[in-house]
Amino acid sequence: MKQAPIEVFVRASAPDDASTISSHHRLARDESSNYRGSLPTPAQGSRALTFVAGVGSTVFGSLSLTELTPGRWNITHVFVEKEAREVGIGDALVLHALDVLRHEKAEWCSGQAQPGDRALKNLFERHGLVAQTILVGRSLNDPSTEVDASQ
Repeated sequence: MKQAPIEVFVRASAPDDASTISSHHRLARDESSNYRGSLPTPAQGSRALTFVAGVGSTVFGSLSLTELTPGRWNITHVFVEKEAREVGIGDALVLHALDVLRHEKAEWCSGQAQPGDRALKNLFERHGLVAQTILVGRSLNDPSTEVDASQ
């Protein structure tokens, strides 16, 4: 017997979602320590939007957008809890965000992924957000980076 597809909901966040979203931010920071590099501190924009997604009545993912300048938005946060990955929650969040931005008459949407965070990079690329710039850098205060510098 064929199993029915999982129905994912996406909606604007509500005040009751604050603790879940805060947990998602903390879990995302913890997970990001597994990857090389770092993400820049999100720029403060004039407007921000946050969406949550899940199954049934349980929120498993969140996404936040900031309007950097009129018509130019940045995805500053996207996270799906590990036990709910691979069911379409991340895709649903990004699709919803892009639809809202089209309705807002936005001109541009960007996002960032750390080197090694292939899942996030692939999520962005599935929806047409592709690399624009590769940012490189190193600590000048960490002598252990000297060994790798000439490689």
